[in-house]
Amino acid sequence: MKRVVSVSLGSKSRDHQCEVEILGELVSIARIGTNGDMAKAIGLLRELDGKVDAFGMGGIDRYLVAGDRRYEIKDAVRLVKAAGNTPIVDGSGLKDTLERGTVRFLQKELGFELKGTRALLVSAVARFGLDKA
Repeated sequence: MKRVVSVSLGSKSRDHQCEVEILGELVSIARIGTNGDMAKAIGLLRELDGKVDAFGMGGIDRYLVAGDRRYEIKDAVRLVKAAGNTPIVDGSGLKDTLERGTVRFLQKELGFELKGTRALLVSAVARFGLDKA
């Protein structure tokens, strides 16, 4: 069974674990919050490195993107370096593709007229693609 762990800087109260079948393979997925404790997050990544199949980073982005520029967040780099053997992702690929695609889908496929309407973006810097779409 594959094992994926999201190590989050967010609240431990939102921790969760489940098993899902993806493309015929059983995958264990867990979220472990560290209540904002960077040292604890780094410790968990080091402890689980090489023992799980993939890591997710929660509560932090590796990069902020604005136009053609990409800015790396130093604390995120510390997390990535703690996972020396196991692949680690921050969700930025989904943000940059899926969120833009969702806006296009809502407009073209479902007929939502979004231009000129108000929208709440938690952080337009962290959601640059969604903002542009």
